Amino acid sequence: MTEAFKEKIKNFKEPLFYNTEGSTDAYKLCIRHLSSAMSAGVAKLEKGYMTPHDILYLVDLENEIIEEVREKIKIVALEFLP
Repeated sequence: MTEAFKEKIKNFKEPLFYNTEGSTDAYKLCIRHLSSAMSAGVAKLEKGYMTPHDILYLVDLENEIIEEVREKIKIVALEFLP
């Protein structure tokens, strides 16, 4: 991951989420797993899908993209990493 993208994440004003099995990089950058969006007050869980209240910002660490999401999302289970 480039330093420029790390800086973009650190300076982003809205809460950021990721939706993969687990990521130590996300943890280090304080990006929350999508399953925590309800407790952050930005989404609700309905029939196994996360539905944003407004705009939700998902980080794709592999492609270095921050996506704006308004539609429902299927949550990927979080995997514990060593």
